[in-house]
Amino acid sequence: LKTPLTVIMTNAELLNSPDFDEARRSQFAAHILTMSRQMRRLIEEMLELARTDNGRSLSGFAPVDLSRLVSDALLPFEPVFFEKGLTLTSDIVPEVTVLGSGQHLRQVVDILLDNAQKYSDVPGEVTAVLTRQGSRCRLSVSNPGPALSKEELRSIFERFYRVDSAHTQRSYGLGLSIARNIVAHHHGRIWAESKEGRVTFTVELPVRASARS
Repeated sequence: LKTPLTVIMTNAELLNSPDFDEARRSQFAAHILTMSRQMRRLIEEMLELARTDNGRSLSGFAPVDLSRLVSDALLPFEPVFFEKGLTLTSDIVPEVTVLGSGQHLRQVVDILLDNAQKYSDVPGEVTAVLTRQGSRCRLSVSNPGPALSKEELRSIFERFYRVDSAHTQRSYGLGLSIARNIVAHHHGRIWAESKEGRVTFTVELPVRASARS
């Protein structure tokens, strides 16, 4: 929170100075608005993480059509990927049903897709694959990107973890921590892999017992 707050305070001081014309003052105001939105988003993520830490926001599980949920989540991201010079492809097995919170499972999918569009090498192809394997299902989101070490792959779900190397500098903030908490409360697991020039995040969840094979 210190960084956006410093930017806000500096731009507010400049905004009050008589030494700048209207165009510059408009820029200062725009910077304040941008940083305020960033702070609000961060605070909302911190609150969500606190709720998922103790499972308070994940009560009242119900059957969720994960196949439809993932397909619906992909649609609004298609133009985002297109604008960045990326191709988004998917392979979604139909009629995969899990027991859980549709709102929070959608949040997990959004987090994985958002990370993929942020940290992909351009141009490239991002893939989303949902498969069923017996009593479990797996959702994988894979994007082209710099290789990550085993230590980085283990630490990437920690809060505010930053990958910083000669090839890449990326901060994963709270999104993956929130995703990990949500998946854990759904009795699943999430992990990351890096090989052959691609980074893949995989979520594994139990399939609802009464769902059709």
